[in-house]
Amino acid sequence: TRIKTAKLSPGNQYISHAAALEMVQRATIEKDNGGVQFQHDSRLQWGSMQYLTNEQVESFYDDITCPSVHVLVAEDGWPMDESVKKRVEMLLRPKNFITLPGSHHFHADPETSTAVTDAIVSFLE
Repeated sequence: TRIKTAKLSPGNQYISHAAALEMVQRATIEKDNGGVQFQHDSRLQWGSMQYLTNEQVESFYDDITCPSVHVLVAEDGWPMDESVKKRVEMLLRPKNFITLPGSHHFHADPETSTAVTDAIVSFLE
């Protein structure tokens, strides 16, 4: 289901079998009766910035004063208009603005997670 959901999302998104399996296993609780129960992080039910106005989002971004790194996925991630990318870069003023290969879950995919980790470690050093 996770793999199908990624394919149905905008852009050319995908998720590897390994990453999907890890997410499903992490969210599955085995019950005493032999059944399973699926759980999720309750924070996923919180309000999302995608439902806020541009002005509200920009207000959040404008309040960020610490150094930041912005890691973006190019062709295979969630589609982002070039003007939005430029606006985010202007508001966040990231130390690094990086595009890496992969899809929406590139941080969890064994084929692309090392590049994400390396970019974050490089920023922190």
